[in-house]
Amino acid sequence: MAVSGRVPQGAAHGSAPVFFLSYARHHRGVEDKTGGAEDPDRWTLRFFDDLTFEVAELTTLPRHARPGFMDREVRVGQDWPRRISEALATCRVFLPLYTPRYFTSLSCASEWYLFQARQSAHELTAGTRSEAIIPVLWLPMPDTELPPAARALQFDHHTLGEAYARLGFLQLIRLTRFKDEYQLAIHALAREVVRVALSGAPQAAKPVDFTTLHRHFENAEGLFDAAGDLVRRVGGRTPLSLPARRPLALPPGTAVPGTTLPDSATEPATSLQSSAEEAVTAYVRAAQTKLTEWFARRPHEIASADFDDFYFREVHPAAKAALVRHLTPHAPDGPSARPPRLRSLPTAEQPPGGAPHVL
Repeated sequence: MAVSGRVPQGAAHGSAPVFFLSYARHHRGVEDKTGGAEDPDRWTLRFFDDLTFEVAELTTLPRHARPGFMDREVRVGQDWPRRISEALATCRVFLPLYTPRYFTSLSCASEWYLFQARQSAHELTAGTRSEAIIPVLWLPMPDTELPPAARALQFDHHTLGEAYARLGFLQLIRLTRFKDEYQLAIHALAREVVRVALSGAPQAAKPVDFTTLHRHFENAEGLFDAAGDLVRRVGGRTPLSLPARRPLALPPGTAVPGTTLPDSATEPATSLQSSAEEAVTAYVRAAQTKLTEWFARRPHEIASADFDDFYFREVHPAAKAALVRHLTPHAPDGPSARPPRLRSLPTAEQPPGGAPHVL
């Protein structure tokens, strides 16, 4: 499989992580906080570092760039809910680390739900399905123990190696005799991350504080069910109707900001076409922001009537305002054209009916 040398947008400057690692953290006991005990998440940290290195090697990212995001990188004193929410709103690939504890963690379920909300909003606005959740077996998990949202994912774990599919990454990374299998599996996973980041990532969205979901759900099961509802109800829906991609019919003597009028009536209105497409892009982005906010705050209310009412009441007006801002007519640069004027000709030159000539 060929790997593109293109850098995922935003990753070069650290503003948008290529992947977000979602995992169930181990909480240290009181006796562990003195620093005498080993970090219970040390194997997860090593896995994250190894995957970060492999992804960086497969792209043209600068050496200082960190393509991955893990909540352990948020330093003490920083606004950690904001940092995590921003990463969820902009990352290109979501990697859930499967363990039995993962699917009972409310924080993990919140992260999964918000990324799935981005994918669903992308499908509704762009008309294409985004499949940027790559499940990672930390420990083997039978399908019968997975929620519907996880069972709906189409991913063949055997593509990362038979040992990985049978044992999961935790055993490969801990046991020396599986060193080669671990290296092959981590490299294969990195290649899949880069491929999805460049071809299947959802549009970025406005960050939503993932902790607000905790007020609406008592456990992870409800949130995973809500994520499954997004997949079921949004999948196959007709994309939102957007303005047609055609040259704009503007009044004579006006132009779209940043464009010039054609020199003649026969010259294609390419600049107007480009501006129309920019306006459509602005419409889609505004709709994307509103949709993602709604998905995050009203996770169980995506029945057809609710959605249509919300779209026409909030999404469309906000998107239309963004569209109009890109289409405000203004007078073209340079001297104004001489306006036409009327004058009367001598009686002998007037055409039948006495209609005046226009000069």
